[in-house]
Amino acid sequence: MALACVAAAALCSGTAVVLQAVSARRLPAELGLGASMARRLASDRVYLVALLLVASGFALAAVALRSLPLFVVQAGRASSLGVAAVLSVVVLGARLRALEWAGLGATAAGLVVLALSVEVAPATTDGATTTAVVVATVVLVASGALVGLGRATAGRGLVLACVAGASFSVLALAARTLPVLSPAVLLTEPAAWCAVVAGGTGLGLSALALRHAPVVTVTALMVGVETVASAVVGVVLAGDRAQAGRGWLAFVAFVLVVVGVVVVARAGTPGATDPRGAPAPGETAAARPH
Repeated sequence: MALACVAAAALCSGTAVVLQAVSARRLPAELGLGASMARRLASDRVYLVALLLVASGFALAAVALRSLPLFVVQAGRASSLGVAAVLSVVVLGARLRALEWAGLGATAAGLVVLALSVEVAPATTDGATTTAVVVATVVLVASGALVGLGRATAGRGLVLACVAGASFSVLALAARTLPVLSPAVLLTEPAAWCAVVAGGTGLGLSALALRHAPVVTVTALMVGVETVASAVVGVVLAGDRAQAGRGWLAFVAFVLVVVGVVVVARAGTPGATDPRGAPAPGETAAARPH
């Protein structure tokens, strides 16, 4: 059941990547982070559908995190980039090279091995974990505001992508450490509020990053930071472990997934363009957003 939720989350997130990229590129170049940007996105039906898919993906991942380690769930969510790549081929007519197909194969193989080596168990946390989540949320919100309100440059877009990825990793850690998912507990649980704030921060910063830097690079950075950071904090703070004697196998599989995702990202996320508007590698002109 938990692994099925991970697969469904990847499908939702992969589709959302396509829609978010198209919506973000429709915004005026001079529009910065703030109420104006939020109003424009709130009135964009494509972005609203993307948000619904993102929310569904997070909800499914949260269910999976009740029993699966962060490194497994986040690796599964990272495979959403492979879903986006396949959609670009099937729906938008993009072309992938042999290397990118190999990346998809590596991602799939790594996920299968991870599923076979994972230890199914709830998180083991204490008060220090909740404190770490709260502090990290405050730091990331402040960092995102500081970078996002500055002059729009490609470099700032890449920094925003990293902060967005870190925000999503905090969201995942918070979801992993929640004692139960009942509404009564969630309303009084600091980690639940941090999950909402970190998720909103990640969404806003990712939209801004997609406008200021190439979508391929932004997506790869967000996925990479989110996946690796989540794996590290899961092992350190949530007690995540592989099955006895299979730790090395889980590590190799995790690396295989990350490498495969990065290779696929370089193929060109649907809607990816460089700052001059040229198609990204692996993308046909028909695949570009209009």
